[in-house]
Amino acid sequence: MAIEYRGFQINIDTQADATDTQWLCRAEIEGAQAEVRDVALPCMELAFPKLKIDVLMVVSMVEHKARQSVDEWLAAQPAMV
Repeated sequence: MAIEYRGFQINIDTQADATDTQWLCRAEIEGAQAEVRDVALPCMELAFPKLKIDVLMVVSMVEHKARQSVDEWLAAQPAMV
């Protein structure tokens, strides 16, 4: 899944682990608009037990964390806000 948020492209990939007991989620965050095109924020990698949480909830949680990371980065850049 890919979304654009405040000038950043967030790509979220979710898959089951090798034992099929956890969801492995990864969010890559890269600048998409001219002002932030050269910015790549750290990837977010999270693991959730499959028996306790639905995959759609996992994607939603990872998306929320990625958006939060973008907001924190932008808040630290006074000229960008």
